[in-house]
Amino acid sequence: MMVWHILKRELFDHINSLRFALTTFVMIVLMVTNAIVHLQKHADRIQEYSKNVPASINNLKSQTRLYTLAQKGPGELYKRPSSLAFIADGGDIFLPKLVANDDSWRAADVESIATLGYPETKQKSKNLRPPAIPLDWAFIITYLLSFIPILFTFDALSGEREYGTLRLCLANPISRSVIVVGKFLGTLIALVLPFTFASLLNITILSTSPWIQFDTTDWARLALVFLIVCCYICIFIAVGLMVSARLESRMSLMVLLLIWVTVVVFMPLTLGTLAAKWTAPIQTVQQFRATKKEFIDNIRAENTRQWVGMKQQIDPEVELKDEILLPILRFKMEWVNFDRDTRENLNRAYLMAQMKQVQQARNVCRLSPAATVQYALESIAATGLTRHLQFVENVRLYMKQFRQFIVETDRTDAESPHLIGIPEGMSKKPIATENIPKFEDQLNFRDSFTSALVDMLLLVLFAGVFLSGACLFFLRAEV
Repeated sequence: MMVWHILKRELFDHINSLRFALTTFVMIVLMVTNAIVHLQKHADRIQEYSKNVPASINNLKSQTRLYTLAQKGPGELYKRPSSLAFIADGGDIFLPKLVANDDSWRAADVESIATLGYPETKQKSKNLRPPAIPLDWAFIITYLLSFIPILFTFDALSGEREYGTLRLCLANPISRSVIVVGKFLGTLIALVLPFTFASLLNITILSTSPWIQFDTTDWARLALVFLIVCCYICIFIAVGLMVSARLESRMSLMVLLLIWVTVVVFMPLTLGTLAAKWTAPIQTVQQFRATKKEFIDNIRAENTRQWVGMKQQIDPEVELKDEILLPILRFKMEWVNFDRDTRENLNRAYLMAQMKQVQQARNVCRLSPAATVQYALESIAATGLTRHLQFVENVRLYMKQFRQFIVETDRTDAESPHLIGIPEGMSKKPIATENIPKFEDQLNFRDSFTSALVDMLLLVLFAGVFLSGACLFFLRAEV
């Protein structure tokens, strides 16, 4: 009950303060601006996606021969825009919006078949950040909702100690930990209220657009965002109480501002730079292209040499029979399929090496709660690096299904030699285009939650550690 009384008093003091009014005003302005900016951006993304996907499907349906389908593949596969991109942009401006076929080739009467390639990112080594910081929820939460708790808590304990009210309060049968918890909860509610109101206003404005429709999964994601925000606010409230318990008000404010600059501004940038230097370097795009070209050229040169040798052993005056022709066709099939698998493995290995380096840098940056909350919001909003990896995995699974369809369709033709990848070895019968698997990118809530779980647990851990520290500091503080 004593916690409840302290909570009510603290909440009442905050709500009636100028700090609360300014916080509410700034939060509303930023959230309304975010909604207005995102309305146009998201409409453009949806229109572009809605134009590209049908064009890709129509191109797929135009393939009536099975070999042509295997050779050209499904075409360009596009990433579905997230309806929650207003929460965290996640650097989507740098990430590819599609996956397309790798370069094709023709040599020695053999032509390549569809090979999965990964477009390069638009990000350059000297341009690690977008030209302008996106005004998304992540920006508002990361900076504003870490700075405002400092203004609410720098004098929460030191101010009462200086005015003498804290001594009077402790004269009653009340423990110091109860005071800390009551002030903690009162400040938390006072900060959550303006954020909740502003975010609901933001969502209401966005809901007026015909291009943005929130489904049940989106509301579940928004609920998780709210929990993440609460955990993040708790961290800086606890840090404010911890410093306020030991220092006087002016010194407390200076120390907290220094902590904020270090943790929120300095650490994410510096740790990311240091992590990039600590991790083992990977090939540049130009080096990868050169290595890949050299490797593939060697394979093709060897295969061409074997192909020419096989042709020289065949008497041109002798009619090619099945027992002679089939080994030649089988050699062609093995050639094009080995080339496809090799190139795909090289492309995927390079992509995974890039992603591993980024993940290692992120793991170091997670020492800062600001970076941790950024990654958690990106995962829940289905944007950024985690979302791109999910898209790439969706494409990989679809390509497996697409190729299985080609194999099964070819098996239904008893006249086909069933040699996938060469025109002479596949069925010549027309295919039912409506049966061709269509790629549909999915935003999987389970994958998003799983990828955000570690970051959410880290935020809870940070909040628990600092709240415990605030209680411990206050227990040892002189009143």
